[in-house]
Amino acid sequence: MYIRSLRYFPKEPSTTPWGAPIVWEGTFDHEEENLFHQARETVVGLSVFAVGRYLDTYLKDFLVSASHYFMLGLPCIVYVLTDRPLDVPRIHSRPGMSITLIKVTKRPRWQDISMLRMMDLRDLVLPLAYDEVDYLFCMDVDQIFTSSYGPETLGALVAQLHSGYYLSPDLPYERSPLSEAFIPPHMGRFYYHGAVFGGKPSHLSNLTSSCLRSILKDKERGVEAIWHDESHLNKYLILDQLPSKVLSPEYCWDNRLWLRYHKMSWAAKDYKKTRV
Repeated sequence: MYIRSLRYFPKEPSTTPWGAPIVWEGTFDHEEENLFHQARETVVGLSVFAVGRYLDTYLKDFLVSASHYFMLGLPCIVYVLTDRPLDVPRIHSRPGMSITLIKVTKRPRWQDISMLRMMDLRDLVLPLAYDEVDYLFCMDVDQIFTSSYGPETLGALVAQLHSGYYLSPDLPYERSPLSEAFIPPHMGRFYYHGAVFGGKPSHLSNLTSSCLRSILKDKERGVEAIWHDESHLNKYLILDQLPSKVLSPEYCWDNRLWLRYHKMSWAAKDYKKTRV
């Protein structure tokens, strides 16, 4: 049993109401977690989309930082989904980390690139992941690892608390019953960030299939959820399948806010450049 040291959120819980751990620095033993997974020869996958100008703007920094900080001591496979495989930068990744390139079709609207990644994860990444990794993280490319992001994060179904809404009384769920992402007003305690989610391939198969069905139903009706695939992800994690592990805001932090310590931070956003 470790003494809870939540640094900047000392009054926040270390477990959810349904008993899932909320992972903060200071609530686990780094060496113990590493030894546990090394003994089991755990292999971790990391998928990232780098489409259009996101490839040029963000991918190199993401890959280099992942090599320095993501799952040190464990074998890793990084799945890079891109419309331009020949333009993916070559980096000197650490021993035990390999990169697999997967070609995807570039969709005309950035909203569709975001929402229909659930289709690409289901159809292109997960068939490989089933045979190659024990756990898989799915992440946005416009982020940078800043300190050890280790096996304490691994679980059957892992969700990330959104740093921008963690302390907000108003959570931006889809509240319109016209959308398949609808969450009733009395539901929801946490708001999850679509930039990071993970788990075992079998659980992610259920998640991506469910979210994709909801997204396609909305498209048939001409409806678009307020935060696109993130809205559908929240609906799944709140109403369909509760996560077995939740990552604190330290694991995906917005540097425009006040927390200084983090495991990963948002890269500087330039939507005028990337969302064209």
